[in-house]
Amino acid sequence: MFEAGADTPRKYLERCLEVISNREAEVKAFVCHDFESAQKAADASSERYRSGRVLSALDGMPFGAKDIFKSAEFPTEVGSEFFRGHRDWQDSAHIYALKRSGAILVGKTTLPELGSGYPPLTRNPYDLSRSPGGSSSGSAALVGAGMLPVATGSQGRGSIIRPASFCGNWALKPTFGALHSGGLIWRSRSYSVMGVHSASLDDCWAVARCIADTVGGDPGHPGLYGANQLGPGSKPSRIALLETAGWKGADEAYKVKILKFGEKLSANGVELISRNDSRDIEKLEKALSLFPNYRPVIAAWEVKYPALMARDVGSSFITNELLARFGEGEKITLEDYRTALISLEDLKAKFQATAKSVDGYLTLSAPSLPPLGMGTGDSIFGDPSSALGAPAWNLPLLEDRGLPMGLQLLGQQHSDFKLGQYAKWMQTISD
Repeated sequence: MFEAGADTPRKYLERCLEVISNREAEVKAFVCHDFESAQKAADASSERYRSGRVLSALDGMPFGAKDIFKSAEFPTEVGSEFFRGHRDWQDSAHIYALKRSGAILVGKTTLPELGSGYPPLTRNPYDLSRSPGGSSSGSAALVGAGMLPVATGSQGRGSIIRPASFCGNWALKPTFGALHSGGLIWRSRSYSVMGVHSASLDDCWAVARCIADTVGGDPGHPGLYGANQLGPGSKPSRIALLETAGWKGADEAYKVKILKFGEKLSANGVELISRNDSRDIEKLEKALSLFPNYRPVIAAWEVKYPALMARDVGSSFITNELLARFGEGEKITLEDYRTALISLEDLKAKFQATAKSVDGYLTLSAPSLPPLGMGTGDSIFGDPSSALGAPAWNLPLLEDRGLPMGLQLLGQQHSDFKLGQYAKWMQTISD
């Protein structure tokens, strides 16, 4: 519509700002924003469309960025008094890429303290008595509320997938290293990634591709594979239904709903298999069930610095709950970490052993409805893709008791694009 002259970036932004005006006071998704600068950028984009100098397909797209990413325009405070007022002269890699393509950074979005501590005040846009999830709380909530079409987030465990499920968003947690995470503060180096929340599956992929085309993936990684557009979608031949370690504690109604969706896949010609049909899938399920035993070791070791540094120089700015967790992490030894990595390699080998037998893996994005109150929910269904460095999409195709319920579609590394095509086909049969 921008290209045809039927709409302009400035008019589109003003409609977004109207929604923000109506909903932000109750949803509380933003840490900070600059509407005046966004309006000026939208005017510049509108002029580029008029004069035929459009920078990219994303020119004029407003977006938000999780306040765990450095930004030249705004402070980066990571939800913590420890970082209060912290500023950088440069943008994170993905913010730079999107701005260079003409996209408009409207503001920074909320997250729990240092990404995993005390939750923000952000509320679920579908039910203000409930949490939007975390740690990409504000990014998920503002997209779910219709304030902006796109927001970026990050995931160490389930910080993209779970809040996307709670807020009804399409979201991509990419293959580890496929999108440049430069500028991401407070991360676990072996599994944290940046990712995208969006109201549209096609927009979600277009944003990811734009980032990859402009700044690539993390150094040493080949970046995101796939065409610029998902196209019409593609039907998978065989999908494995994974229980994972989260199945035992999941809401019974959720289990019924994903099984019924599996029946719909089968009715449309997709072969659905589970641990009962494949020895390799059974071995994978058993390995996944053990991951919670050693996941805390890996997580705590990989943030030992800067966690202990932050505690030692600024404990008065950190909540007691988080300080206690840092103290527990201090007890972990290098030998503990090495042992955990051996177990993780075994899990990865069992995952790889299933690669040729299925096109993808379907599981829940969260074990239940978003919790009432402040708690951000259980990340257990986010653990598999994070541990395996595997891509995962949240598919907002189901609902429960009037609230969104996400399905999670996983795959082997670098299958991000193909999974997006499968997701697009699944969208056509979900009604």
